[in-house]
Amino acid sequence: MKKLIRFTLLAFALALCVFFVGCEEQSQMSTSTLRLALTSPHYKTERSLTPGQDLMDITSYHITGTGPKNQTFNLNSDQQLVAIGNLTIGTWDIVAEGLNSKNEVMVRGSLKTLLSKVTSSATLQLDTLVGKGNLSATITWDTDQVHTDVSLEANLYDQGGNVMQLIVPNLDTDAGSVVLSKELDSGSYLLSLKLYSQSVVVSGATMAVRIINGEVSEDTIEMVIGDLSTEFNISLVNDTMLPIEGSVTIEPSVPQSGEQVTLTYTPIDLPDDIAVEDLDISWYCEGLLVQSNSNSYTSIPEAGTHRYDVIVNHAKLGSMGSSTLLLTMPL
Repeated sequence: MKKLIRFTLLAFALALCVFFVGCEEQSQMSTSTLRLALTSPHYKTERSLTPGQDLMDITSYHITGTGPKNQTFNLNSDQQLVAIGNLTIGTWDIVAEGLNSKNEVMVRGSLKTLLSKVTSSATLQLDTLVGKGNLSATITWDTDQVHTDVSLEANLYDQGGNVMQLIVPNLDTDAGSVVLSKELDSGSYLLSLKLYSQSVVVSGATMAVRIINGEVSEDTIEMVIGDLSTEFNISLVNDTMLPIEGSVTIEPSVPQSGEQVTLTYTPIDLPDDIAVEDLDISWYCEGLLVQSNSNSYTSIPEAGTHRYDVIVNHAKLGSMGSSTLLLTMPL
């Protein structure tokens, strides 16, 4: 009888040990599911000095994380809302990258977050552009309209307005062309051009440039030298990460010689969180800044064809866009 009692007590004690050890292990390895929302700007454009349209879109995400007890995860997703299960409760360092259709990394973001039974979701902002790309702009002009001393002034600015070094190579004066090339960090830039003949500016252009990782942004820019024409063209170029579309109206629609003309820029389909007042709109005539912080410009142009460039910018990454207008005034 005593042996039976001792055996029963021993078995009960072993059961308690197993119970408490099991509870301790469960407490140490408690897990939860993290629901991670990835947010990033759109990388879209329509044309001009950008890579292909499909390369501007983020099509997939690569996500890695390191947490308690050196637990890690590594996964790919084509969704912006990702559920990651069986993660140890505690602090996690998470890095996410947005990739385009060629699996080139476009943008990156990181997050340190506490995963618990209470906090099981987080938002990771992809807000750092990644890598370098190349600018290749072919500049052309009509050789019959310039002197043999023709020269080109080219200035390149980043989105913050800082001057970037850009070397203008020797011009091919016989063909009337030159190629501007430079490796740049991913982002948006402003290219300003002035063509001189006999030390006088005869043409100018201002364009927005979008650079992405591992790609070439290229286009041909024609330097128009004013001539009399019965037509003018309006072209809005959205070569930014967020396509800011708009329209330009002219008043009067058919200007007469010596008449005052007003150009007005109106954005179309702005995102809900962006108002017209948030945009920085600048007007250039023949490459010269003539109006800042205004959606309209008024002047009395001289006879001939004049190039007007409208530059639209916002504080968000890659938001710079440009529009070009050729306005013809009769004699």
